[in-house]
Amino acid sequence: MPMSRANDRLRTLAVLACASGALGAGGCSHSATREFDDRPRQDVWQAMVQAAREPRYPDWFVIENQVTVDDADHTVHIYRSLKRDLVTPGTKPRREEATWRFAATLLPSSPTTVEYSSPDWAVPAHFWAQADHYFAQVRLRLAEMGPITPAPGDPMDGRTPAGTRDPEPPGHVAPPPVEGGLAAP
Repeated sequence: MPMSRANDRLRTLAVLACASGALGAGGCSHSATREFDDRPRQDVWQAMVQAAREPRYPDWFVIENQVTVDDADHTVHIYRSLKRDLVTPGTKPRREEATWRFAATLLPSSPTTVEYSSPDWAVPAHFWAQADHYFAQVRLRLAEMGPITPAPGDPMDGRTPAGTRDPEPPGHVAPPPVEGGLAAP
């Protein structure tokens, strides 16, 4: 009996080793999506490409930034190498390096949605930080493009439709009513 238990354990370990090896060969990818339903699709695509080609990091130096743009599929492939020196009080400065390989795809769905994905193994928190950074960069580029012009007749555009304003400026005093007539409001 003890021998069969040992064999069962060995078989279980072998199966787990094969499964983890297959998982490693296939990779472990991450993906995140964000909706940009307040902007036209073409503006979002332009902001995606610009955010990929001209990355801005407040605490990293971009060492390498290779970008491939596929206009037909609305996908941007990015390979990026980053470095920084992290200095914390009471410790020696420490150099950190990060390499990222990811893709950003403008999905054909409505509302306008961007999918950010990476085929590489990564700590999920690090991936989410990079995804949030990319989406924030896209949003920043959209803001730099300026406000969008609402469609004519859009009730949410904030402008008063023509012909609904008071014809007289504020402070205007109406003339006295004609004898036997009604006063103007």
